[in-house]
Amino acid sequence: MRVLIVDDHPVTRDGLRSALSTSDEVEIVGEAKSGEEAIERVKELTPDVVFMDVRMPGMSGIQATKDIHSAKPDTKVILFTVEESRAAIADAIRAGVSGYLLKDVGAGELIQAAKLALEGKAVIHPTLTRAFIEEVQYVEHRPDTPLSRRESQILQKVAYGATTKEVAHDLGISPHTVKTHLERIFEKLGANDRAQAVAIALRKKLVD
Repeated sequence: MRVLIVDDHPVTRDGLRSALSTSDEVEIVGEAKSGEEAIERVKELTPDVVFMDVRMPGMSGIQATKDIHSAKPDTKVILFTVEESRAAIADAIRAGVSGYLLKDVGAGELIQAAKLALEGKAVIHPTLTRAFIEEVQYVEHRPDTPLSRRESQILQKVAYGATTKEVAHDLGISPHTVKTHLERIFEKLGANDRAQAVAIALRKKLVD
């Protein structure tokens, strides 16, 4: 199988290359360090499977997956992450991923995920599967709102005046993750900044 590795960190790319190279069934045809570059490399190299990070500067792995799926529907994309995000998992599945793994998986699991992807089967890490099910259950029972539960939690704390660091500490996530969620909140609400997002959310009764 022809594999493309996508991650903005050289050390992670090296680790993936070493792990995947343990199998004679894998041919690593190239690497990319961004979502934008991944799309171009897929068009150029036509890999069978793409292993791609979820969070990268610029275009996210999820958006890149959507574009790859549109340009090369036969190419399978397996995303990997260091943290569990219910909303991100749901977004990834909607984008058409063939797998969603944590970065601590071993070489055997990576290769098995690639094989299953080529058979048309999706592989999601057990921890992430549980998170996805919880997100689906929440979506089915929450009020009509464009925000995920995590986004609603973050926006509520912002409405109370919490800083990015305070929100990250309270929710047990990184400041970078908070900023990523805020960017998504702004996009969903059509807001330019926190104050406008809170104002819109208050008007729509999405926060107290």
